Amino acid sequence: MRFRFVLLFIAITFVSFGQKFRFNSSVGTSFISWHEQQMTLDFAAEITFQNPEKNRKTFIAMKTMGNLTGTAIDRQTYTFIEPPMNNFNEPILLNEVLQAGYRGGEAEVGLMWNTNKRKSNVHLTPILSLYSRSLARKISSLRSEYIEEEKYSLHGISGGLGLVIPGKTSIQFQAQVFEPLYEEVTLYGRYVGVPYQSLVSDKHLNFKAKIQVIKGKFGWTLNLETLNLGGAENPKSKSIKASQAIIPSTLLTYFF
Repeated sequence: MRFRFVLLFIAITFVSFGQKFRFNSSVGTSFISWHEQQMTLDFAAEITFQNPEKNRKTFIAMKTMGNLTGTAIDRQTYTFIEPPMNNFNEPILLNEVLQAGYRGGEAEVGLMWNTNKRKSNVHLTPILSLYSRSLARKISSLRSEYIEEEKYSLHGISGGLGLVIPGKTSIQFQAQVFEPLYEEVTLYGRYVGVPYQSLVSDKHLNFKAKIQVIKGKFGWTLNLETLNLGGAENPKSKSIKASQAIIPSTLLTYFF
């Protein structure tokens, strides 16, 4: 009898948590327009918690992206640290082709309000979250020799507003502003030595927007992100100028 009560309790708990938690995973691509233009392959996942009696939900979302192919860089606009002249390092020729590879990721934890599933009218959904973003650019030669890499890490607060059009096919619009409270550039390199980390002093606002269409267990999302990356002064390695990355992307999602 006790065993049956335990099974019944486990079943009720599982159903209750099944109603509250929802998981989805996505695959897609991004087109990064930064110092060069490059396609990446993206993977994303999200867990949401929504109490059926409440009008808000908590979410945790993650995304990773990596380049599909390298892209040739413009040697006239790119400068790297010259190698020390010894028997172990060959100088890079002036006409040698160098290529860039991009990778990055993001993580977000936050709250979204006005999200009760029983709402059948068009409604707004405010959002507030902690947001973390990284974007890296790796430089190598066609001889597959690693030269150097710069990586931006941004951590801060994001806020925005969404518009939901419910129905058998739900349509959602969302726009957010990201304020980096902590921004860092890390420079790695074959000729740099140990990684050098520099804080970015001229931090700027960043923006992202998305359109999501959901029908049944499938969804399609179109994202647009603008990253305004500040520069960093570092006399121990090299100074990095401020830059802007514009990243449109698309994701195909399955809701479990």
